[in-house]
Amino acid sequence: MGKLEDICDRYLNKRDERKKVIEAVERCLKKGYDFEKLRDRVNDAVRDTHEATKVISAVCDHYPQLRKRTRNDRDEDRDRDRKRDKTDSRNDDRRDRGKEKERESSRRMEAEIANGGRPAFETRTTEEQKMTTSTAIEETLRAKELMYQAQQQIEERKMKMAVASGAVPPKAALIQSSTQAVAGSKTLSLEKRMEQLRANLSRAPIVAKLDAMVANSQVGVMAPLPEAVQQAEKKVQQQITKEAKEPEKLIEYLDPRISAKTADRRRRGFNFHEKGEFEKLANKQRAMAKLERLQNEVSSAAQSTGISSAVKLAMVTPTGTAKIENGVPDIEWWDMLVLDKVNYDEIPPEDDSERYSQTVSELVEHPISMRAPTEPLTQQYLKVYLTTKEKKKIRRQNRKEVLKEKTEKIRLGLEKAPEPKVKISNLMRVLGNDAIQDPTKMEAHVRKQMAERLKKHETLNAERKLTEDQKRAKKTKKLSEDTSTAVNVAVYRVKSLAHPSKKFKVETNAKQLQMSGAIMMHKAQNVIVVEGGPKQQKFYKNLMLNRIKWADEIIGQKKDAEKDAPGERNLCEMIWEGQVKRRNFRDFTVHTATLEKQAREFFEKHGVAQYWDLCYSTTVLLEGQDILPTA
Repeated sequence: MGKLEDICDRYLNKRDERKKVIEAVERCLKKGYDFEKLRDRVNDAVRDTHEATKVISAVCDHYPQLRKRTRNDRDEDRDRDRKRDKTDSRNDDRRDRGKEKERESSRRMEAEIANGGRPAFETRTTEEQKMTTSTAIEETLRAKELMYQAQQQIEERKMKMAVASGAVPPKAALIQSSTQAVAGSKTLSLEKRMEQLRANLSRAPIVAKLDAMVANSQVGVMAPLPEAVQQAEKKVQQQITKEAKEPEKLIEYLDPRISAKTADRRRRGFNFHEKGEFEKLANKQRAMAKLERLQNEVSSAAQSTGISSAVKLAMVTPTGTAKIENGVPDIEWWDMLVLDKVNYDEIPPEDDSERYSQTVSELVEHPISMRAPTEPLTQQYLKVYLTTKEKKKIRRQNRKEVLKEKTEKIRLGLEKAPEPKVKISNLMRVLGNDAIQDPTKMEAHVRKQMAERLKKHETLNAERKLTEDQKRAKKTKKLSEDTSTAVNVAVYRVKSLAHPSKKFKVETNAKQLQMSGAIMMHKAQNVIVVEGGPKQQKFYKNLMLNRIKWADEIIGQKKDAEKDAPGERNLCEMIWEGQVKRRNFRDFTVHTATLEKQAREFFEKHGVAQYWDLCYSTTVLLEGQDILPTA
C-alpha cells in the first residue's frame, strides 16, 4: 500500500482525510467494489471535490480494477465470457464422448460373455430380413391387385347389362370405359413400384461385404465395421422402411377431351417500316410550311393594297339579292289553321252560312303569359328614402322614449342617478359653495369629467367604425350588381389608344366597376367590349363619351395636342349596346393583334365574333371619310 499512501500525501494535506481515503480504498479493493462505490466513499472522506477528483483518478490509474467501466470494456468482458463458455462446452462434449465409448465397450464385453465368447449378432441375417420384408410386401400388393381387378370386372359387366337394357346411354358407357383405362394405369404403376423395391432390396455388394467381414472375424472378438459401411447400411434400411410404409398415391383422372393451353409465350416479330415512308412525311410537312408561309405573304400584301378590307366587307355585308329557296308558299301556316284549306283558292264564299264554323267561334283566346327571360325570379321593390325633416323627427321621438324609460328606472331605484354634467361654463352655477371654497380642486374635477366624456365618445365612435374588410365588402356590395337574369353589354370603338393616360383610365375604371370584357388593340381600330349591370354601364358610358376628351389627342401621339395642331383627331363612339343572357368574358383583359384574323379569332373563341365584324364593317365603310373636320 505504499503507492496508495504516496497518492494521498501528494493530493491531500489533512491527516484525517488521508487516513479515511486509505481505509476506503483498501475496503473497495477487498470487497471488489466498482468505480461508483469508490467515488462515493472518497467524496465522503474528502471535503474538497477538486482534491477528491484528483485522488480518484490517481487511484484508478494505479488500480485498473477500480476504473470506470466503459462500453468497450463491457464488450471485451462479454467476448471473454463467451469464449470461456465455448471452451467449457467443448471440453464437456469430449468428456461425455469418452465416457460413452467406455460404456459401449463395457456393454460389448458383457454381451460377449453372455453369448459364450461369441459376438452378439442377431439370429437372423440381413439377407433373411430383406427377403421376409419383400415377400410380405409383394403378397400384400398382389392381393390388392386381385381385388381391384375383380371389382373392375364386376363394374364392366354391370355397365354392359345397363347399356343392353337401355338404362344408360352409350356415351356414358364410353366415359366409364375411359375411366377404367385410366385406372388400369394404376396397376402398371404398382408393378413398377414392385420392381423398384426388388432392385433396392437386391443391393448385394454391401451385404457381401458384411458377410465377408463376419466370416473373417476372430472367434470371441467383434470386428468393428467401417463407418462408410455403417452409413450405407442405415440408408438402405431407411429406404426399405420408407417404401414399405409409403401410402398409395391417388392418381388424378384427366379428361382427354379437355385441351390445356401451353404456357409458351408467343414471340413478337419485328415491325419494319417501308422504305421512303419518313421521307414522304417530311416532304408533306415541308409543303404545309411552305403553303402557310405563302398564305401569310398573300394576306400581308392584300392588307397593304386594301383588298383584304373589301373582302371582309363583302363577307359581313348582306348582298340583298337572296331569294326564297322554295318560292312563295300556296298558303301561310297561320292562315292554314283558320281556313283549314291547302291553298287560298279554296276559300268559301261570303254567303256561306257554315263559313269558318269549325275554326272560328265567339270565344276570345287569351294565351298564357310567360315570364320573360330578363325578369327576376323574386319581385323587386323600390327603396323608400326619408326626407331630412322626417329623419330628425324620428330621431327626436326615439331619444324621447329612451330618456323617459331611463327616468322611470331612476325613479324606481333600478339605476343610479347620473352625475351632473359639469363644464367650465356652468361650474359656479352647479357646484356653488364648493367652487368658492376650493376653486382649483373643483376645476380639476370638472376637467377630469370632461376628459372622461370625450374618451367615452371616442371609444364609442371607434367601436362603430368599420374595419378594413368591412369597408372593402361595403364598397364591393355598392358596386356589384345582379347579372344572373341579364347582362348589359356595350361595344365601343376608339381610333387610337396610344395615349397611356387614357388607356389607363379605360382599363382601370372597368376593373374598379367589376366589369368583364376585353380591349382589342389593332392598328386599324381598337374595340372595347364591357359587360356589367345597368348602373355600371351608365357610369362607364359617361366616362367613355363625355369625361375623356378624345378629340384633344392627335392619332399617333402620346400626349394632348393644341387645338390648332394639324392631324387626324382621335374619336370614340359606341357601336352597340344591349342585353345578353350570360357573360362571355371572365374578367377584363387587354390584348394586341397584328392581323384582323388574330383579332377575330380571339372574339370567336369567346363566342362574340359579331362584335368585331360589326366594328370592322363600319370602319371599312368610313374609310376615306373625315368624321371630324381637320384644320
